[in-house]
Amino acid sequence: MCGILSYYSKFKLSDYEVSDCLNSLQSIKHRGPDGEGAVLINTVNGEFKTIITEDTPNDIESENTYNSSDYNLFLGHRRLSVIDLSLKGHQPMKFKNNWISYNGEIYNFIEIRKELILNGYDFVSSTDTEVVIKAYDFWGEKCLSKFNGMWSFVIWDNSKKSIFISNDRFGVKPLYFFKNNDLAIYSSEICQFKCISKLKLSVNTENCDLYLNHGYFPLDNTTYYNEVNRFPKSSFSWFNFNEKFIFKISPYYSIFSNQKKMKIQLDEAQVVFSELLADSIRIRKRSDVDIGISISGGIDSTLILQYYNSLNDKNKIKTFSAISPNMKGDESSFIYEVQKYFNLESYFANPFEEFDEEDFFNFLYSLEFPPKTMSFYAQWIIARLMKKNRVTINLVGQGADEIFGGYHTHYIRYFRFLILKGNLITYFNEINAYSKLRGIKKNILHRIVLLEIGVLIMFKSGLKKLDNKLLNHWNKLFDITDFLKNDFNVYQLPFFLHSDDRNSMAHSIETRHPFLDYRLVEFGYSLPENFYFKNGWSKYILRMSMDESLKKIKWRKDKKGYTIPNEMLLKKILPNSSNLEYDFRKLCLEKIIY
Repeated sequence: MCGILSYYSKFKLSDYEVSDCLNSLQSIKHRGPDGEGAVLINTVNGEFKTIITEDTPNDIESENTYNSSDYNLFLGHRRLSVIDLSLKGHQPMKFKNNWISYNGEIYNFIEIRKELILNGYDFVSSTDTEVVIKAYDFWGEKCLSKFNGMWSFVIWDNSKKSIFISNDRFGVKPLYFFKNNDLAIYSSEICQFKCISKLKLSVNTENCDLYLNHGYFPLDNTTYYNEVNRFPKSSFSWFNFNEKFIFKISPYYSIFSNQKKMKIQLDEAQVVFSELLADSIRIRKRSDVDIGISISGGIDSTLILQYYNSLNDKNKIKTFSAISPNMKGDESSFIYEVQKYFNLESYFANPFEEFDEEDFFNFLYSLEFPPKTMSFYAQWIIARLMKKNRVTINLVGQGADEIFGGYHTHYIRYFRFLILKGNLITYFNEINAYSKLRGIKKNILHRIVLLEIGVLIMFKSGLKKLDNKLLNHWNKLFDITDFLKNDFNVYQLPFFLHSDDRNSMAHSIETRHPFLDYRLVEFGYSLPENFYFKNGWSKYILRMSMDESLKKIKWRKDKKGYTIPNEMLLKKILPNSSNLEYDFRKLCLEKIIY
């Protein structure tokens, strides 16, 4: 897990531009405290020069092909050593005069390396970086379909005299860009652009107003700055250097491409699910540094712990949790329940007791987007706790809710789906079961579902519209699986992944997501809807896959997560506010954007 920078100019790079690039790398030192690397490239003839900085490891030597200084491409890298901790993993990495600056992990790199060896490739390191650049050399852009992992990378292709850029299927690893007629910049964080003298950022007031007044976030690839955009997930680009300055982004994957539902029995589906999750965790255990697991006492993190434990060598598993004893939303009783069944070395943090205003503002600055929920601050504190206890990798349960229907709104949409599909018997059976489990009167649930149908009709007919086209689309969604996929792709998960990346990397921690293995995602969306929702229970197949000894977790009725005493914390930040929610949003924008 690392940080990258690519800075291309049509013209020769000046000394101050190179200096800006080095400052940009320094601004993300937290992403890669184990070393810095940079190379200057002439995109006309491919000649290069490596740069040695104060943070470059001592045994790395400068290399160059000629003495000219006519370079117009800067590739930079900050390294967090995770796999092969030796200098053989130093980046940017060169192969056949191609160069790569790469952030991420390809979990199936061992299997891909074996395939490449059979095709005549030799390897000098144990890194996945070397696998990526050689996979690209062998398969070209088709290498992306081979990768199971998370990534953002820039490759200088010397033979094609072009740059190849890619982001992983689900946008786990951040990649931002700026482009005009003379300049193209790619980076891991937005703060890096603020180090570039040639670039003056202006605030995207539309996105700021949307957040301030409605609590909505940019749902497309825009950011809070007009000049900076997010590189699209599941995409790649060839960046060709000719008079037209061609820049075309192409998709290589979509979760919307396969809408077919499997015909499978629940017990068979449980077997497949268990095999996929176990293998996802197995390859995500590949590491030369210590691994920890964030647990909340919920279904998702407990399942990860259950399967991780089955693959473990019986050493104590380090777990990390945020708790707020005797406060609303506290989950410590469930976490203690989990502790009974596993050999754990548990660590706890209390966000309310540990709250410090200066620390909170540092959290906001690192996040770069205003927080969607105060639970993001709990993630920040947990990452710091991991760093303190020498853990570098954090396994989390992110993504399960969006795949298997974990939110209460998903069940309401499922009720609506059943009515509109004419499955009235199932509708009444499910609403009766849900009413009994949740303690909500059936007539109230019926009323909510009818209101949801009314909203759908209003948006479908065009009688009701919102300013944001993506929110209009969200309100028109009818199929429950489409609704889950959109929460996964646009409306929910992207913001949690953003928080995962910023909070963990601020403390030099790598976050891995077993539920985001693309094989598991595709399998999840291929299941019948009643494997998500059954007998009033959400995420039914996940519950059925949990060990019965964990029944208090398995059959939890509530849905929380990293909960903290939100209102009490806000009052610490804004003790004199009469409108906490609005004033908090305003404060966040002031500290992060303006």
